[in-house]
Amino acid sequence: MSVQSTGVPSVFRQAATLRGTIGDDGVQVTIRPKVPADEGFEGEYFFFGQSLKILIAGDIDGELFQLEESQDGTHISGEWDGIVSGDKVAGTWVSADGSVTKLFALQIMPPPDAAASRKPNLKH
Repeated sequence: MSVQSTGVPSVFRQAATLRGTIGDDGVQVTIRPKVPADEGFEGEYFFFGQSLKILIAGDIDGELFQLEESQDGTHISGEWDGIVSGDKVAGTWVSADGSVTKLFALQIMPPPDAAASRKPNLKH
């Protein structure tokens, strides 16, 4: 049985922010299509309360969410393998050496301009 690709979910066709957890730790992920877009995705994430930004890159195809991360921009420090379901992404994060495995759960945040469009216009 073959799995047919359904392409990139529409929410990931532009920059997206996701918030959630890796294990018990809160994270915020920013991801955007590379240029050209058929080269995959890139971005970064950070743990709340920490300033270190960790680079991420990989593919999102249909419901498959597969990224690699690098803390130094050169060496892979971990891998994300998950499933996109609506406005959520969930799966497993594994350290590069395979010694640490944690579940992750992310919620796609609405674009900033969507929130701004709901604010009342205060100009007179």
